[in-house]
Amino acid sequence: MSTAPAIDEGNPSGLAQVWPLLVSPFPGRLENTVRAVVLVLAVVVIGEVFRVPEIALSAYIVLFLSRAEAVSTALTALIAGVAVILAIFAAILIFIFSLSQPALRIPLIAGMTFVAMFLARTAGELSPAFFAAGFIIAYGLTLGEEALGLALMPGSAANTESFTLPELVFVPPVEALLRFLLWLALVVAIPVALVIIANLLTGRDPAVLLRAALVERLRAAARFCDGESGADRQLEVLAREGTVGLSKLRRLTGLLHKSAQPAPVTEIERLLLLLLALKRAGGNVEGDRLLPVAQFCRKAAQAIENGAPVSLQAPELAFSGAAQPLGISITRTLQAIQEPPAPARPVVEQPRGLLGPDAFTNPEYTQFALKVTLAVMLAYFAEDMLDWPGIHTIVITCFFVSLGTVGETLHKATLRLSGCIVGAALGLGTIIGLMPLMTDLGDLLLVVAPVTFLAAWIGFGSERIAYAGWQIGLAFFLSTLQEFGPTLDMETARDRVVGIIAGNIIILVIFTAIWPVSIARIARDNLVKAVEHLAALFRTHEAEAETAHRAGFAEAIGQAQAIMVNEPFETRRVRTADGARPIDAGILAQVQALFLPISMLLDVQRRLPKSAEVADYQAALAAWLERAAAWIRDGSGADEITQSLPEPPETTEPVGIWQRFLDQDIRAILAQVVPQTRAARDAVADELGLAAT
Repeated sequence: MSTAPAIDEGNPSGLAQVWPLLVSPFPGRLENTVRAVVLVLAVVVIGEVFRVPEIALSAYIVLFLSRAEAVSTALTALIAGVAVILAIFAAILIFIFSLSQPALRIPLIAGMTFVAMFLARTAGELSPAFFAAGFIIAYGLTLGEEALGLALMPGSAANTESFTLPELVFVPPVEALLRFLLWLALVVAIPVALVIIANLLTGRDPAVLLRAALVERLRAAARFCDGESGADRQLEVLAREGTVGLSKLRRLTGLLHKSAQPAPVTEIERLLLLLLALKRAGGNVEGDRLLPVAQFCRKAAQAIENGAPVSLQAPELAFSGAAQPLGISITRTLQAIQEPPAPARPVVEQPRGLLGPDAFTNPEYTQFALKVTLAVMLAYFAEDMLDWPGIHTIVITCFFVSLGTVGETLHKATLRLSGCIVGAALGLGTIIGLMPLMTDLGDLLLVVAPVTFLAAWIGFGSERIAYAGWQIGLAFFLSTLQEFGPTLDMETARDRVVGIIAGNIIILVIFTAIWPVSIARIARDNLVKAVEHLAALFRTHEAEAETAHRAGFAEAIGQAQAIMVNEPFETRRVRTADGARPIDAGILAQVQALFLPISMLLDVQRRLPKSAEVADYQAALAAWLERAAAWIRDGSGADEITQSLPEPPETTEPVGIWQRFLDQDIRAILAQVVPQTRAARDAVADELGLAAT
């Protein structure tokens, strides 16, 4: 009990879920895949016709920027495109200042990589832009040196990629370098422009995705109210997803449709929680008491699906016992669903800076930037000392595989390596079996299309496997799109795979040996934030502040659950002593469920005068939750965490019933997480009339 509760980092059975992710036709998966294939083919046609270099990189950018819906895809492409263009011009400036002093480029590459990776972890919504800028600067500087060396020694042109020959052999070295970097800007600009235009014209509207998600929830609620078998389980799954994803879709919908009414995301999520609470509260809710709610949900789902406003009469519900406040809350929630909610205002109007508030106090940001910089520089030195420019994917790998935790990094490295092997094998097979038979651009497109379809299909399946799909596309494009026309060069595919494998090894060694960050650390931090938000809910008296803490709790617990997806890739499993269960995905779900009784307590106290006894209990419970957050963080107060939990006051009022429900839920979590002594287990056995073992 002297340490914080352990976080379980092992769940290998989750790997068995990969196959359904590969084959399941998720909504919109085929549409997005076909769009990506068409855009890749368009990029290939433009590159081949106008002899734009690095067609493979342009084709991969299409896949890399594609998202599930139009608005986020267009925004990501626009931000990344602007950042990349600015980064290329920054690389030109760096070459201007360091051209006469080549030794300066090494510290400049290291310095720019460190700054970019630091900003990529601390700049909030602009983090992807800084990541893209840092990658392009380092990539441009390393390949720019190769181009400069070729221009200075054209006799070595036979050992270089063919796209450099027309520009670098017959022009002065400085002009050759400038032309190379400007070509690189065009290589990025073409796919970015196509992605933005295509998604604004034909992309999936986030409003459609939002309506589909809301309709699914309302129909699940209707089935639950009808008493269908298994409906309660589906309702729990939907409620556990929270509102983070739906709120993002609502925000994107507002960007695309300025006049659209805000969707009742919070209200429908609240309805799911209230219906689940009926299972716990009991009361006289059997029979056809919920049929009016089922009818309302079905009609509301039909209206939302048709894009029409919900204009229905909310039924009046009257329950008894602990379910009494639920009837009032459900009625008010149904009324709120049919009335367009007002746009939420920020709780505190404060100017937001570029960096996060803990940018210079949290050492993990600096450590991450240093680890990535070290990996990139080792990769750069390996490529340079081996005089093997074909393995420049070693530098790319060090950028794109580096993530915050060991589990995330190993997960992405595994996907990158497996996708690269599949893509390279398809590329080599194409070169050996099909390239000798190809005579025109149409033949090339017929070969590129099915492989791109495979890569995009995997990429749009799930975040757990998406990166493997993108790597299949990248390895295949690098293998087959080498020249303007058919190629028989198999060394390129070999070199790319060697570079990716070497980069993965470098990242693996550095991120597991130097300041390793476990998934448990990130999950613990988010769990602490979630518990602190629960404590704050009992202390706040303003509606806007309460809304902010509700959203903060949902976001924190959602992030903790999301990070646990990469459990199987951690290096070792964490166990606890005395048979105590570590904090795993199941415990996180139980903590998430605490929001339900707390929400009911807050609802009841708004309508009824709060007694001094209830106020004292809630203040004591808020203080205990704050101590529990400290215990989860670093083990503070571990010896008294169970004994200090306040007892709810004895009362038969609904508020008292829900206080006891909350107390039971908290004690159930503690019984699983807190290690029990032999005496405690004997006491429990005696109380149950069992023989202790």
